[in-house]
Amino acid sequence: MAHEPRIVAFLCNWCAYAAADRAGQQRLEMPQSLLTVRVMCTGRVEPAFVLQAFREGADGVLVAGCHPGECHYLDGNLRAAARGAVLAGALEQAGIEPARFRMTWAGANEAERLAGEVRDMTAALRALGPLDYARRALDGAALALAAADPAPPPLSPRAPGKPRVAFYWNASCGGCEEAVVDLGDGFAGLLERVEVVLWPVATDHKRADVEALPDGGIDLAFVNGAVRLDEQEDWARLLRRKARTLVAFGACAHLGGVVGLGNLSEPEALLEAAYRAPPSVANPDAPLPGGPVRVEGAALSLPVLLPRTLTLADVVPVDYTIPGCPPSPAVVQAALDALLGDAPPPRGAVLAPDVSLCEACPRKGSRPERIALQALRRLATSAVDPDLCFLAQGLVCMGPATRQGCQPGCVEAGMPCRGCFGPLDGVRDGGAAMLSGFASLLGGADPAALGAAVPDPAGTFWRYSYAAALLPRRVRPAGPEGEAGA
Repeated sequence: MAHEPRIVAFLCNWCAYAAADRAGQQRLEMPQSLLTVRVMCTGRVEPAFVLQAFREGADGVLVAGCHPGECHYLDGNLRAAARGAVLAGALEQAGIEPARFRMTWAGANEAERLAGEVRDMTAALRALGPLDYARRALDGAALALAAADPAPPPLSPRAPGKPRVAFYWNASCGGCEEAVVDLGDGFAGLLERVEVVLWPVATDHKRADVEALPDGGIDLAFVNGAVRLDEQEDWARLLRRKARTLVAFGACAHLGGVVGLGNLSEPEALLEAAYRAPPSVANPDAPLPGGPVRVEGAALSLPVLLPRTLTLADVVPVDYTIPGCPPSPAVVQAALDALLGDAPPPRGAVLAPDVSLCEACPRKGSRPERIALQALRRLATSAVDPDLCFLAQGLVCMGPATRQGCQPGCVEAGMPCRGCFGPLDGVRDGGAAMLSGFASLLGGADPAALGAAVPDPAGTFWRYSYAAALLPRRVRPAGPEGEAGA
């Protein structure tokens, strides 16, 4: 039996939903696999809704509302179109074929128009075949790594003496290591308060030293960096077993960081780009990491690249998170004082202010009550007002969707926020939330021009959080009859 595409359709209550209802009354041909979601306005359709639909099995997503100029809420449909234009670019970056996401307009009396759009989309999806996201996406290849270890068993009482602290560095730039040293006088105070039992960047402790410790023998372990290699995954599990408290330290451990953007490519493409394609490499037959290599009679190997970048919490349970790229000295010091004190914060807490960065921005007073933009500007090609709100100037600034803690940070240096401290509590995907909010400011802009003005939506809105986002990891291109490519 031929696969019938599953389409999730978000329909405006006043126009498109009424058109769908009329299509049913007129017995117009509509696929039975169409799942309609009634919304008061297409302006209410968040990018996160679309992304979640794909993750839960939709082959295509349709957003249909009132014609421009006929919105019951003035410009909700125009704002939806602006969001859709940017979201479409992000989906294409993630390997979702453009035909799988569509926006259209249909008046309440245009039943045939809406039915025709659905039939046309269904035919296009039949030609593409099922999205089968779980099999085609890279996170489907992660197997057991996608599920974190169960909570560690209860530990015996800790040994007397100073708290034992460990620092470890996974896939990251090393900025989080610098953040510890940047404590200044506080760093000297820290070394007086604790015993450092692991810090590869500064001490000569070996893996065997850590393995020799009893389970729970480390009081506090700070792990920075995403998990990109099998060796890093192994270290994460070891430190989880040995540590009473495990802290995801910095944006890469928290959300995947810039390393997470590697999920836009397949591992084979990354290895090819790093080891064979560069013009400085003149050895096309060079062995790639992952296989055994013999050098002067010795058997060597490099760690294996995992199918995708993982956050620390994807691999093991995490007790606390210190966000930022890197975390600021003030946030690090406050977190250390809290974790080493007599009354530590509740487990699962993000140890930074749960308040939007906008509330502490020095340009806060210049932000208009209502921002309406017609076009975007780029920092590299525009003269920037040193006092006016970045958003009001048409510049992408992640401040509204990012928690405080970086100060003094980018905005104090005259740069828009890039989102490294991550979303506030309760926000599942800060990138999707910011895309929604920012694109809504451009309701009057031409959607096609808007999409072209944001050539890298994934790198713009999910710069630090792509590995943890609702936005799909790179989907393998479909082969003949919808089968996943090799």
